[in-house]
Amino acid sequence: MKRIDEDFLIYDGEHFEIEFYYEEDGEISIWDDFVSLSEKDQLALLVRLGKLGDSKPGVIHPKTMFNLEDDKNKIWAIKFGSNRFCSFFYDGGKIIITNAYKKQTQKNGKREIAQIKKASKMKLDYEKRVKKNDYYLEGED
Repeated sequence: MKRIDEDFLIYDGEHFEIEFYYEEDGEISIWDDFVSLSEKDQLALLVRLGKLGDSKPGVIHPKTMFNLEDDKNKIWAIKFGSNRFCSFFYDGGKIIITNAYKKQTQKNGKREIAQIKKASKMKLDYEKRVKKNDYYLEGED
């Protein structure tokens, strides 16, 4: 797994900074999901991140690229092929990517729902740690 001493900022866009979420122990488990993708799929994700990061707030993206998976907790999926990378927006123009899964069926099954719930828990952890000034090291925010 990637450590926090490595850069977790994935894309510094015109309107949004896009980051990989990291756990309290400094691990970035989403990194494993990213590097396990084929080069073609890594590029597909990076292209989507570029479009999201450079888009003005309020721009509506096609559901085939970016879809609201959990309306209550505002968890979004960055989509390409059967891959889904869960994310959320945060104040100050941030998009945080938390975890990933492969879509198995047309509707979300138990595994997909579990991954969306996991993303919600990561979002709560992120918000709590940011409010305590315990997420970003000095000078990173």
